[in-house]
Amino acid sequence: MYVGQYEPVNIPDCGKLHIQKNGYVYWSNASKWDNKKKRSIDNRVSIGKVIPEQPGMMYPNKKYFDIFGVEQGKKETKSRRMIDMLNNLNIENFRGIRELSIKDMRRIVLLSGNNNVGKSSVLEAVFFMMDHLSPDSFTRMNAFRGLSFPTNGTALWEPLFYQMNPDNAIRIQAKRQEDTLTLSYTKDENYIPALNGGIPKNVAGSFQSSAKRNYTLRFEFNVEGSVDYSETGHYSANENGILREIAGDNGDKQLVQLTYTSFVNNNFVRTDQAILDRMGKAEINGEKERLIGFLNRIDPTINDIVTLSINGMPQLYVNTNKKLLPIQFSGDGINKLLYIILSIMDAENGILLVDEIDTGFHYSMYSDLWKIISAVSREYNCQVIATTHSYESIMGAIEGLKDCPEDFSFYRIGYDKDKLKSYRSSYDLLKSALHSDMEVR
Repeated sequence: MYVGQYEPVNIPDCGKLHIQKNGYVYWSNASKWDNKKKRSIDNRVSIGKVIPEQPGMMYPNKKYFDIFGVEQGKKETKSRRMIDMLNNLNIENFRGIRELSIKDMRRIVLLSGNNNVGKSSVLEAVFFMMDHLSPDSFTRMNAFRGLSFPTNGTALWEPLFYQMNPDNAIRIQAKRQEDTLTLSYTKDENYIPALNGGIPKNVAGSFQSSAKRNYTLRFEFNVEGSVDYSETGHYSANENGILREIAGDNGDKQLVQLTYTSFVNNNFVRTDQAILDRMGKAEINGEKERLIGFLNRIDPTINDIVTLSINGMPQLYVNTNKKLLPIQFSGDGINKLLYIILSIMDAENGILLVDEIDTGFHYSMYSDLWKIISAVSREYNCQVIATTHSYESIMGAIEGLKDCPEDFSFYRIGYDKDKLKSYRSSYDLLKSALHSDMEVR
């Protein structure tokens, strides 16, 4: 679904409307005769994009309000200070992590360590915390690893537990400013769904039967600090899907605002529809010129990026030196950089998680990559947490972030005997270590 800068409005019923296949709405109030083309030409202008889930509604852009009146319904933006930035993180029994603490995180966080040490799991834990209310949160978490588990039982969530054992209770705790958020999942063999709502008896019976045969998953979410909030309930799963029940009157409470969080890995970068949607949002919000300016730091020949429909299939094209080419021909580096920039813009006042951030980039681009990430994340008030195991990428971060060292924190994750630990380095400490040829990966 397309999400714009303004609240939804009704699609206008005056003037001439032209709705393209990709959903953009164009409006014209007059036409004129073109002597060369020997036909009438409308003075079309883009005013927004339709919302497929809400027939007759669209997300407007600023031009809509210029034509039809004063700006109304503009979404409130948060303060430019990092009110939602994560400072500390504690993880227990999640994926391959038995226990891990990460403290004093800054606006840009870089995680390093050996393969299979748990770097990706840290990113997934943050996303799971912020996305846990989504009914498909378990499916989405497994999709990050390219896993496809059946949705008809406990196999849906067991890959998230340490050693895939639900007897190891998951606990994720995050500190953001004055708030402490805690999410936990425990196996519950005694709970049977009540199902007093409007669920068909045969479906209700199947959930109760599966709970008796297997078990349900008890969850608890608490917030302490600027607001106090608690939520408990259970998940049940069988061939009919997954059921989420909230205990007591928690459903009537106003949920604390969770930080918008987006996840990027190489699987998602290669999803054409995802990049088209985010490019559409940037364009309708008037951010395309700014986006191209960031890309020019890597490739100054880029003049424009447009969406063209060929045989009914929309595709991004890049204009380099007045020649249009499919964006894929620009190489993996430009494609991934474009997706990262768009993702930061999309996650304004939120968190962007990037797994293996250096994949697809030539080492000579690393310094510029981090300069761009720093500039875009600062402008859009976004915390970026990324993983790498590239020495050159770490060196590039030191060079690229030299103008804002206070915004950077680096962590090497590794084992001390049998205990997993995070070893924090500030910008200055990491710089000194690299110049002393110390191993930091």
